[in-house]
Amino acid sequence: MNFSQKMRSFVVLTFFACIAITAATEKESVCCKEVSSKKITLPITGFKVQAERPPCVKAVIFYTSKGAVCSHWREDWVLRKVTELRKLQAINKRLKMNTTTAPQMADSTYSSNSTLNY
Repeated sequence: MNFSQKMRSFVVLTFFACIAITAATEKESVCCKEVSSKKITLPITGFKVQAERPPCVKAVIFYTSKGAVCSHWREDWVLRKVTELRKLQAINKRLKMNTTTAPQMADSTYSSNSTLNY
């Protein structure tokens, strides 16, 4: 392999490394940096509890038909909605366990095909 081929290989590898690093950084930077106390009126299709890891703040991320909404985790309506969604998650988990033998995964994210209005 001559110098020109080595240099070309180095440039190509560097290019792909930069793309991979940029993509990883973008995924990590997607987080709630601010929260709203405003009650959500859109249908909620799921949620995720986000831990505080600066610059991300502690929040409940509700997924709606229009996208994600960052809500303050201490709001009464947020706590009630999370409790309601976790109950539905438990019911769905029990139903799936009764209808399938595949192992089920449990986490702090809830999502369903149906939507909920609050």
